[in-house]
Amino acid sequence: MLFIRLILIMSVVSATLFVHAGETAHIQGKLANGLAYHIFHVPSADKRLVLRLQVNVGAADENEEEEGLAHIVEHMVFQSAPDFPSGLSDTLNGQGWQLGRHYNAQTGYYFTRYLLTPPQGKKQLGNALAVYRQILSPRSFSPADWTKEKQVILSEWRQQQTLEGRLKRQEHALLYSGSRQARYAPIGSKTAIENARIEAIDAFRQKWYGSNNAVLVVMGDIDPEKTATAIETSLGRLKPIPLPERRLEEYEPVLKTGWHTGYVRDKDNTDHKIALVFRFGNALSQSNNTEGYYQRLLDNFAAYIIHRRIEQSGQPVSLKSGNIGKKTGSLGFYMDAAPNRHAAATDNLRELHQHILQQPATDEEVAAYRKILHGNMKPTGLADDLNQTVLLVDNILLNGKPLPTVENRKTERGQLYRINVAAVNKRIGEWLNADDKLLIIQASNSEKPVPPNINPLPAGKLKAATQPVIGKPFFAVHKGQGRIVSEGYDSDNKVSYLQFENGDKAVLLQHPSANGKLYFKAVSETGYLHSDVNAWQAQLAAKIIANSAPAGFTATQLKQWQQQQGIKFAYQLSGDKQITGAQVPQAGFEKLLQLYRSRQTAPTTDNWQETLEAEAVKLLIYLQSVPGRQELELEQLRFGVPESRPANGDEIRALDRGELLNQWQKLVSSPVNYYIVSNMPSEKIKTLLAQYLADIPRSTAVHSVPALQEGATLRRAPINDTDGTDINAWSWQAFYDWTPDTSEQIPLLVNLANARLKDELRSRRQSAYGVKFTAMPQPSHNRVESNLFFSTTPERAAEAWQAAQQVLTRLPENISKTEAYNLQRLFIEQEAKRRQNPEVWLERLAASHRHYGDARYLGRLPELHRTIIQTRLRQTAKLLWSEQNARALLIDPQK
Repeated sequence: MLFIRLILIMSVVSATLFVHAGETAHIQGKLANGLAYHIFHVPSADKRLVLRLQVNVGAADENEEEEGLAHIVEHMVFQSAPDFPSGLSDTLNGQGWQLGRHYNAQTGYYFTRYLLTPPQGKKQLGNALAVYRQILSPRSFSPADWTKEKQVILSEWRQQQTLEGRLKRQEHALLYSGSRQARYAPIGSKTAIENARIEAIDAFRQKWYGSNNAVLVVMGDIDPEKTATAIETSLGRLKPIPLPERRLEEYEPVLKTGWHTGYVRDKDNTDHKIALVFRFGNALSQSNNTEGYYQRLLDNFAAYIIHRRIEQSGQPVSLKSGNIGKKTGSLGFYMDAAPNRHAAATDNLRELHQHILQQPATDEEVAAYRKILHGNMKPTGLADDLNQTVLLVDNILLNGKPLPTVENRKTERGQLYRINVAAVNKRIGEWLNADDKLLIIQASNSEKPVPPNINPLPAGKLKAATQPVIGKPFFAVHKGQGRIVSEGYDSDNKVSYLQFENGDKAVLLQHPSANGKLYFKAVSETGYLHSDVNAWQAQLAAKIIANSAPAGFTATQLKQWQQQQGIKFAYQLSGDKQITGAQVPQAGFEKLLQLYRSRQTAPTTDNWQETLEAEAVKLLIYLQSVPGRQELELEQLRFGVPESRPANGDEIRALDRGELLNQWQKLVSSPVNYYIVSNMPSEKIKTLLAQYLADIPRSTAVHSVPALQEGATLRRAPINDTDGTDINAWSWQAFYDWTPDTSEQIPLLVNLANARLKDELRSRRQSAYGVKFTAMPQPSHNRVESNLFFSTTPERAAEAWQAAQQVLTRLPENISKTEAYNLQRLFIEQEAKRRQNPEVWLERLAASHRHYGDARYLGRLPELHRTIIQTRLRQTAKLLWSEQNARALLIDPQK
């Protein structure tokens, strides 16, 4: 039987050798012990290798007394074992593997997934398979290991107890109500983790961890035949196990008849939202046969039409849809609400719902969307792209869905023309007239939302809601009074430099990655901490004006106009700068400049009174919340004083429109540097820039740089609402000798520092979780600022903090030649992707000009990988942490 099975494997492999160049070959098989495997031969993967092992068990499979055990087993398989007496995790760390980068794991409701990316690539296929063999091999866990690892899992649990996490958990429970998935998060409760017994953990692993309950995927530039043989050799002797039977109905939400309401609340919540969700059966859409292709395509058409109707309505509503069971789906309308205005927001959603039902899809719309899908369904093979292959595996294959192979594409394409307008409208009606209608209301704890009105809406109101937006608002062409006073050109880097009459500057990069689009960035070195503005008033002014439509536009018209022009536009205000980022097709560049100029010179303040009222209500809740109190403590730690804030809600309400506009005018009066990446001729760009930007009024600004506190300090604040301690530490040091080499080396060294910290705090000491270290180069302020965050127990917090500091201070002297080589390889791999991304070029263009005044950063890129060597990395690593200015805040549990 073994001989016959190997011949079959070889036959399948041979069939894949005829795949066209530029495609990924895929074979699949199953060992005699039931282990399913997939091999993807990705020619362009070079030495890289990516593996997945999915054990088909998750939190939804836990019985009442097994809460949290699926996730606990995921942790425990990395502990000591017969083949790894010091622990699987410790062994990998000792061999140069990094937790998070080279090995990781995740537990969901339906699966436990083990992710490997060996540091030495495909030459370590055998090592990776040995790891998976250990994970699937029968064993009993060590009680001593569980005692230590329990602290790590409890730290992970504490980290999930954020405001956002608690709100999402409540919404999830409402959406999945009646199913096993609604009971608790995959990690389980704190009580369940604390009370888990080693015998129960062993029993859960033995019940589910068998070769016949697992799927293995191997991806890389690998020989399929040899890989299949390696899988058989390494994993073929594993034993299958009898698997428990699942009661499938317990995994499906229990649908209700009629309207029902659920509330999402939290003591720290300041946001108000409303959602109208329809839940329905969709078993056919989740099947993997020909009918399943048709049903999923029909779902796409219906969702497309609903999305179009939302856009046409101009309502600030987002659409979410998906599967909430193996045969249950949902579709929901989500929008923000004002405090104490949930009833009005509900009426808006119900009007929109009726509006969509009364505006059925047309033949023209269905035909247009069919044409789009037809173009996207070309029966080509899997792309020769390792990253894309990994996404397909994670999101499609391991979720039980068919891959977009040539054969499957043909099948799907064959169903495209079965779909007609009648079927699309029927599907929309099935969704929006579903019996189960769920209203989810998110409010603050103190608010008592008015019960929503579920009576039929008046016909007259519905008629008004169905009226499309009429009219074509436009910006008047600005003749322009300013001019370009000087120009320069860097022929080596294809960069143009412009100086405008008003003091603004523009830097233009011609680059093929722009591919017919124009990428725009405007940077002002004045933020809300500028001495001429009131910090909190300026922030409110910026929020209101950034969310307002220009004169002559309604909010609906602006949204539609931007969609028609293809404009993406975003504004950010921080303490020391303002950044406007945008992108647009080349033909729409003038429209983009018109929109930008209108914000600068003719700001509007839509709904300003409503916004101020909402902010006034939020203020008291936020300042009393755990996140708000933590923010105040951190500001005190870093700057010596908290940032300026209103004394109370009434101070916010007292603001008038004139003062808001005054604050905005002060913000935008400072000179601006513009950065543009495109592949269009620069002459037309220059003309438009001079026309719309060169005469915007500017004034000389004295930039205020926030002064960071000097000296090392350790503070403890008893404000946490869990029983753990969060360590939030900052460090900074002055640095003036910036080079492109330094700027690129710092992110690589941050990666290494995170690996070292996780190894020390999580693997060795097993008392910390959520370790995250960042270093923020700030050439414009001539300093490097770093931040370290992790969670642990109160009694071990001080010790863990000191251990973390030692890791960071010793990092420079401990970088080995092997690690330096690995970082160089990582840079080369990442750089290949970055060079195809115009937004990365835009960031680099801005960074180079702001610090050097030219484009030397870009000119150095081809040679930068040569600077990533041990000696240079050790020198740069000294910038990551300064013990002299290390300021730590330990956020302890409330007393």
